[in-house]
Amino acid sequence: MGLPSLPSSLPTINLCSKGRVLVRVDMNVPINRDSGEILDEYRIEAHSKTIKYLVDLGLPVVVVTHQGRPGDPEFVSLETHVKVLSKYLGMDVHFIDDVIGPRAREEIGRLRPGEVLMLDNLRFISEEVIEGEPQKLANTYLVRKLAPLFNYFILDAFATAHRSQPSIVGFPYVLPSCMGLIMEREVNALSKVLNTRGVSTVLIAGGAKVPETVKAIKALLTKNLVNKVLVGGLVSQLFLALKHGNNKLLSNVKVDQSTVNDVMDIMKLFSDKIVLPVDAVQSDGKVIEPSNAQSMLDIGPETIELFNKHLITADIAIMTGPLGLVEVNQFAVGTREVMKAMVYNAQFTVIGGGHTIMSARKFGLIDRISHVSTGGRAFIQFLADPYLPGIKALELSKSRFWV
Repeated sequence: MGLPSLPSSLPTINLCSKGRVLVRVDMNVPINRDSGEILDEYRIEAHSKTIKYLVDLGLPVVVVTHQGRPGDPEFVSLETHVKVLSKYLGMDVHFIDDVIGPRAREEIGRLRPGEVLMLDNLRFISEEVIEGEPQKLANTYLVRKLAPLFNYFILDAFATAHRSQPSIVGFPYVLPSCMGLIMEREVNALSKVLNTRGVSTVLIAGGAKVPETVKAIKALLTKNLVNKVLVGGLVSQLFLALKHGNNKLLSNVKVDQSTVNDVMDIMKLFSDKIVLPVDAVQSDGKVIEPSNAQSMLDIGPETIELFNKHLITADIAIMTGPLGLVEVNQFAVGTREVMKAMVYNAQFTVIGGGHTIMSARKFGLIDRISHVSTGGRAFIQFLADPYLPGIKALELSKSRFWV
């Protein structure tokens, strides 16, 4: 099995021991679209460990994260996140509904040692969705306004490390930067997966982020890093729509021609490694063949049995994204049964992504997983190529400030 090279040692959090620190976390969590309630707190709880470590050092800590994307129902302010973070830290976290304005900068300047301040949703700043080279993004207003107020930048947002955006790669260009505890744990655990040779590795690829997942599947198969890919969720609808010429299914998935071409390449080059659903559960609860389906909200019982057969012999099983609409119990059966099969059979298991983690907690399986990654696409892309933009930014910062 051909293995990609791994990143060299990166600066760790113990180097950031004096002065004010800016911590980029990823508290982008599943949210109830109607009530605004946070559906799963795993990421917030996980990142609280890094923040608590810094608080115990007596440092003033400013936390930044994003939530959702512009135009999505989950694109909201972080007031609820602050309350949850305060619960896990056992202390009051200050909050300001501003990011780079005068009020935010004043609050940062007033922060005392051992206090924590969270700024509002980074993506309220339009620059944050720009992608580019670190030197260019270091010149954005976001970085130019905030960076002078800090001594260190800590990147703990592994789940967003695959994006070359200002808050990920811009700050490391102008500030001494370190990995947070979550980032360090992710890199170490996933590097172990890459260093494992001669084993059977099964990828369970579901969820709704179709273009990213398709690219990751293609990269992993091209580099011979997985033996089988069990496809579910919206991703499977695209594969099945193209395979069967089912235009009704195709209309459920909005992708560009590049993604369609990638799927066609995968089915042509790796047909023996791709396992697609053979039955599906529609919105009306009926089980139907995918070629005739109008919608697919879960995999059917025959598909569950088929997927589980491949997991019986798996040494490593990796799940990125649920296989159905897990927010509704009726359509969470496939995800639950397949997740149980991977836990009971594979020697080493990895899951990632907000809705996948939420599912594992809901099913009572979270403590049976070998490694729970805070990342969704990031951890799969790391396996395909460890040099994520966030990793490269930390290496660049190391060469500029630590050596």
